[in-house]
Amino acid sequence: MTDPTDPKPSDEPADEPQPAQEPHTPQTTPPAADAEVPAPDVTVPSGSAPVGTPGPAKRSTVRPWAVGSLALVIALGAAVAIGTVAGDDAGPAASANSSTSAAPSSPATTTAAPTSAAPTTAAPTSAAPSPTTAAPPPKPPSYKTLSERQWKLIAKNPDAHIGKTYVVYGRVTQFDAATGVDNFRADVAHRRMADEYDYETNTLLTGLSSDLENLVQDDIFRANVTVLSSFSYDTQIGGETTVPLLQVDSIKVL
Repeated sequence: MTDPTDPKPSDEPADEPQPAQEPHTPQTTPPAADAEVPAPDVTVPSGSAPVGTPGPAKRSTVRPWAVGSLALVIALGAAVAIGTVAGDDAGPAASANSSTSAAPSSPATTTAAPTSAAPTTAAPTSAAPSPTTAAPPPKPPSYKTLSERQWKLIAKNPDAHIGKTYVVYGRVTQFDAATGVDNFRADVAHRRMADEYDYETNTLLTGLSSDLENLVQDDIFRANVTVLSSFSYDTQIGGETTVPLLQVDSIKVL
C-alpha cells in the first residue's frame, strides 16, 4: 500500500529545465504607479520531505533579464507620470505669460478738446496824451550902458566882471593878418566920443568871423559885449601888456 502521508510524486522531474521564454518587450503605455509587482513564479518540487519540513533551497526559475526589464518599465512609467503632472501645472502659467507678452500695448490716443474761449480784444486807451510843454526860449541878455567910472572899473579888473554884458563904443586900431579874421584890437570907451582919439582904453575883442567880415581898421563901432577875462600879450617893442578881453555878441559900424 501506498502511504497516504507520502507526497504525490510529481509527474515531471524537478530539475527539468523550463522551455525558453521570449524576451519581454516593455509596454509603450507606462503602468500605473500603484500597480503591484507580480511575484516570481516559483515551482516547488515534490520530494520525500514531510510537509512542514524545510527542504533545501530551490533555484528560482525567474530569469534575471525579466526582473531588470520590469524595473525599467516601472522607472519609465514614474518619469512619464511626473513629467505629465509638471507639464499640466506649468501649462496655464506659461500660457498666461505668453499671452501677456504677446499682446501689444496700444497707446491711448488723447485728443485735445478745442478751446471755445472767445479771443480777448484789448480795449483802446481813452486817456488823452499829456501835452509836452516846450521849454521857453532863453531870455536874451540885457546889455547895460556904462558911465565913464563904471567902464574904468571894468578895464581895471576884468576878472571881477566875467560874464556880465555891456554896451561899448570904440575905434578899430588893428585888424590884419597878425590878429586873424576873428580877433582885433580897438580903443574902447563907455559912449560914442566926439573925436576918434578920445577912445582911451586898449582892448582885445573876439567874435565870429561872419560878424566881423565887414569890419576894418579905423572903423568906429557900437557893440554888445560879454566880459570874458583879462588877457596878456607881447607888444612889438618887446614888452608885455594886459588888456580886457571882450566877446562880441553883435556889432554895428557907425
